[in-house]
Amino acid sequence: MITLTYIYHDCFFLTWPGGSMVFDYWKDPTVENQSSPRFLEGVNLEKPFYVVVSHHHKDHYVKEIYGWVERFPNIRYILSKDVAKFARHLLDPESHYSGRKVAPEKVTVLTPGESYSDETVKIRAFGSTDIGNSYLVEVARRRVFHGGDLNAWIWLDESTPEEVKQALEDYRKIIEEVREVSPTIDLCMLDVDSRIGRDYFRGARMLVRSIDVRHFFPMHFALGDEA
Repeated sequence: MITLTYIYHDCFFLTWPGGSMVFDYWKDPTVENQSSPRFLEGVNLEKPFYVVVSHHHKDHYVKEIYGWVERFPNIRYILSKDVAKFARHLLDPESHYSGRKVAPEKVTVLTPGESYSDETVKIRAFGSTDIGNSYLVEVARRRVFHGGDLNAWIWLDESTPEEVKQALEDYRKIIEEVREVSPTIDLCMLDVDSRIGRDYFRGARMLVRSIDVRHFFPMHFALGDEA
């Protein structure tokens, strides 16, 4: 059985009998101590635990995730290139940083087109219409997609027709790349952000009309003025 739990904003916690995975953690509104969010109680210490980060924006990433390495012996970090750049002092064993570091063998940095796989999961990185990555995860005979900040960021009330056209083309290209690899997605997490203005759901509509999505989960709508 596979379970997907919504934490906050773009953060979701995925569990299955063979392990667990968290996407884009930065905040758990149910606790004060953000270094120990509540969902960590559901991580099996004997199973693989994957920490997946799409990009370094403050509403998708916090450095506190690296402290989890002391608690979970089977942790692995899957990071976008921009995240790794911001954390290079923590990830480089030769850096002069005197604080806590993460062993290189526990970190994988992916750029669009690259993938990571082991005996439990396969994670493919795709592009984004903002920065960083979106991800397709194959686990427990399911295909799970997390978009990060991938969306049709068209801003109709502010953009020129040419800018809207280009934004849609950029978004469509990535969706087509995902479809070529996986015409069916079992669990899909994608931005549905009303700040865009009218037609804010257009990106979601384009995706579900292009790919057979079994279960769709909107995200990136919980921030208000914090983004």
